[in-house]
Formats: sequence, structure tokens, C-alpha cells
Amino acid sequence: MRESTVALLSTHRHPRLRYVIRELTGVTGHRFRLFTQEEQWRAAKVDYRCCYGLSRPAVPSLPANDFLSGKLPKKEDLLVKVDDGLPVFFTDPSGIPDLLSCIFFALSRYEEYGPGPRDGHGRFTAADSHAQRWGYLPRPVVAEWAERLITVITGKTSPQSPNDWSLQLTYDVDIPWAWQHRGWRGVAAGLRDLLTGHWQRARNRFFGTNTHDPYWTFEQLENLHREHGLGVLYFWLLSEGKNRHDPNTFPIPAAQRDLIRQLSQRQVCGIHPSYEASDRPPLLDQERARLEEITGKTITRSRQHFLRFRLPDTYRQLYHAGIQHDYSMGYADAIGWRAGTNRPFYWYDLDREGVTGFRVHPFGAMEVTLKQYLDLGPREAKAEILALAAATLPYGGPFTLLWHNSSFSAAYGWRGWWEMYQQLVAELLDLRSSAT
Repeated sequence: MRESTVALLSTHRHPRLRYVIRELTGVTGHRFRLFTQEEQWRAAKVDYRCCYGLSRPAVPSLPANDFLSGKLPKKEDLLVKVDDGLPVFFTDPSGIPDLLSCIFFALSRYEEYGPGPRDGHGRFTAADSHAQRWGYLPRPVVAEWAERLITVITGKTSPQSPNDWSLQLTYDVDIPWAWQHRGWRGVAAGLRDLLTGHWQRARNRFFGTNTHDPYWTFEQLENLHREHGLGVLYFWLLSEGKNRHDPNTFPIPAAQRDLIRQLSQRQVCGIHPSYEASDRPPLLDQERARLEEITGKTITRSRQHFLRFRLPDTYRQLYHAGIQHDYSMGYADAIGWRAGTNRPFYWYDLDREGVTGFRVHPFGAMEVTLKQYLDLGPREAKAEILALAAATLPYGGPFTLLWHNSSFSAAYGWRGWWEMYQQLVAELLDLRSSAT
């Protein structure tokens, strides 16, 4: 199918506006061209024309908010209007929304810049987000806004196709074993189990070297991936283990090095920058170099441990260190789309007013969120994930999940989650098949 072209006439070419129309091309399948000279706009050989902040006869006109010309709106809550079921804001006096500004607000993560509430780990939370407060966090609103925009411009309801919808499984490996190869940390954990009455766990830690380790789930995971023909991503925590939030063993055990090498031959590996690396950027370089030495490959992908990042600092540090793709864009305290989209997008650095080459890959749900924050059992958790996936299906793109290798053991509170996970993967793939 031929890609149609849209000529957009505007009074300005601010980097924010140029960024939005660039991202729209990837979301809508329509190629946008920006003009500030009316003669050139009229002479352009395109399929559709529209105006942004201007009015011309017989041409669709889009209202323009100052947000895309460089204005920084106040951080008080933007009031949301529900327009034919779609949450919108940045409305003009007649109530018509500036959908381009809505898209930029979501993708730029404007609300996360500067001072503001953070949790105990220094994270911006879903509870403080505009999307959570107004109830649209589970929706891929960027795609919905883009669809409405194309309808306004073309006068046609744009048929959506799930042809590029895909399931992307990702795993954070904080520690590959619960008790094996743990060194002094294993001893400390065993003593803690004794003090808290977890007798069997303590016994396994001290005497269960020949017993199957509950965190060692890589064989069953890889069997599942092979069964469904899935490529996945593993993110490895390789810190020096000096922070209580960084539980990995250091020096890295030979058995773990072998595991990483083996998995890196058939799956994509990324670095899982440590909790401490968020505060001490030089540690990021060391941890990334450690993974590169083990795999023999250049590492360009990452996800922050504890999802701990702050804009713009963390993204700048990652990009400076050679990371090109980050998978931290999601919340610990809620499921849904932190940036309003399930599709990867390029990060726009608001402080420097420009798009970067840094690619952001959102995820929709983390199993720890479902169990520990939302207090859901495996059955309820599966239903929530399937509903989240169903909302993205009409618009395509990757549906990314975050899981840990350690989140399947009944001994550690995850009874029934492995069975649920197998069913979930199959049902998500069935969801895709049934829509084609």
C-alpha cells in the first residue's frame, strides 16, 4: 500500500513540532512534510494538506497551542476533556484539542522534568502522573490521538491493522540463583530465613547444593521461547554488590559468566545498570564493560535496576556511555503506558530542545507491580495483562512485558505464576492470531 503524504502549513518550525510530525510518520504510516511558506505548501505534490494554527479555505485546520512553539506550561494539572470517548487536553476556546501538543506532552515526558514528588527510590510514580490521575494510563493514547488526527486531515476513518503487533518478552536478571554461588550474601540470606521462620528455605541454602535452585529458570524459559519461536531480551545486573539493593554476587561467578555467554549466543543481552550506578555514573561504564567482556559483544541496550531514572540526567548518561536503546519506560506502581505508547520512540531532550538518537522502548507491565503493588493473584494478573494487550492490538507495535527469572517459585511467594506465565504467552500470541 502506497504511503500517503501530508503537507502541514505552520507559522513556525520549532524543534518540538518537527519532532512530533517525525514520530507521527512511524505511528500513522502517513509521511508528514512541514512548510512555513504558503507558496511552497500549495505547490507541493502531496495527497493531503492541512494547517496548524492557521486557517485556509477548504483545508482542515488544526488548533495550535503555544506548547509546540517552545512555551513551558505551568505544572498544574491539565484539564482533560473526553471527546467522543477520547481523553484530550490543550483545547482551544471552542473545546477543540491540539492533538499534536497532546502527543508531544506524552512522548517528551514533560511532567517528569524539574522538581516534583518522587518516591523513596527517587522515582517519578504513576500515582503522580497525569495519565493515572485522569484514567488513561492503560490506553495507547498516542496512537489514538494520531488516528483522530488523520481522520480530521483526510476526512476518512483510518483502518487500523495489527500486522506489526508483536509480543516482546524481557527479563531482568538480578541474581540467577537463590542459594547457589551466592557467597557471603547467601549466608546472610540463610540467617535471615532462619530468623523469619523460613526453615525449608534456610535448609536449602545451607545444605541444598544438589537441589534444584528456584531462581534457576533459564532452561524452562528457553524451552518456552523455542516452543513459540520467540526472541527475548535479558538484562544483567553486574554491579560490585556494595549496595543492599544490588543483590548480585561479585566477583561474577564462573557459572554465571558461562550462563551469560550461552544465552547471548541466541538471545539479545543488555546491561541492567545497578541501583548505585544511578547516583554514580562512572559505575555504568564499568558494568557495561563487564558485560561486553563476558559476551564479546558491544552492549547498546539497558534497563535501569528498580526502574530508577531521572530525566534528563539518566538518559544523557546512558547515551554518553554508548547505550542506544533503553527499556525502563514504565512504572513500578502501576501497569500501563508511561509515555502514552507501546511503540519505541526517540527521546526528545527538553532542556536542550532537540531530538536525540536515543531510542526509548516502553513496557506495559511488570510482574512485581501486579503481585506486590496491586496485590493480584496469577489469574487476576493475567486478565489485566490481556486487557492491556487488547487495547494495543488495533494499533500494532510491540507489546513488551518485564519479568524476573526469580518470579516463579512457590517457596518465594510465586505459587501458580509459572503456570500462569505459560498460559499468558500462549494467549497473547493467540490474541494476535485471532485478529489477523
